[in-house]
Amino acid sequence: SITTHNNKMGNNSTSNKESDYVGYRVLGIQPDSPAEKGGLVSFFDFIIEANEIALTQRDSTFVELIHAFEDKPLSLKVYNWKSKSIRDITLIPSKNWPGEGMLGVTIRFDTYLNAEEHICHVLEVDSNSPAELAGLQPEIDYLLGTTELDFKDVDVLHETLEQNINKPLEVYVYNSNTDEVRTVIIMPNADWGKGPDECGLLGADVAQGYLHILPTHCCQTIGKSVPGIVGVKDYDILHDYTVNSDSIDTITDIPNVLTTEPPTS
Repeated sequence: SITTHNNKMGNNSTSNKESDYVGYRVLGIQPDSPAEKGGLVSFFDFIIEANEIALTQRDSTFVELIHAFEDKPLSLKVYNWKSKSIRDITLIPSKNWPGEGMLGVTIRFDTYLNAEEHICHVLEVDSNSPAELAGLQPEIDYLLGTTELDFKDVDVLHETLEQNINKPLEVYVYNSNTDEVRTVIIMPNADWGKGPDECGLLGADVAQGYLHILPTHCCQTIGKSVPGIVGVKDYDILHDYTVNSDSIDTITDIPNVLTTEPPTS
């Protein structure tokens, strides 16, 4: 089940514009990729500047810069909403590594306005549930979102689960003990354990609101990412399921996914 605990926070967004708080949100990171080596963090990091050019709108600027800087250092300015900090990093876009894309990361043009409110806290996990099979841990796990959206509230989470019944759903999860963001596969369904009237699609008690934001000590660091997907081997049904490769050439927008092909030479 999904139990809703909404403790609404004060929201000053009426005096702010989303367009003033935008960038490319870092999503999936491939192992041994330039993105991993550069220390990018899934979901918390936003790339807001590349080669001293502000990335304030979704266009071809960033992709063109990546290809222009192939095998050369590319400076990035990155905002991390968890720690509310900005840092400078340098990546070297390259095709000379085992994975897909030149940076090995999936990104989505998005806003980080009020991002700290857009998480769902896992409170309890039922035995044999989709949540338990996905490896969700009570009290210390926070559901962040998917490649297409963040979980602004539990209603968005519930709608996402309903749209993916009996389908593998990639979800980004933050663990407050390890300070890591990992990607898990959840298979929403109501056919586990108890009975159709008692079972939820997730099998977890989830809350959102002021009482369920990240603990203060977690906000002192930028966090870190676990590359790849965790726990896929637990699902026999996934044997025939191929997860889309995380490529810098795939840029997702809200709410649809766009595929931006690299410039032809």
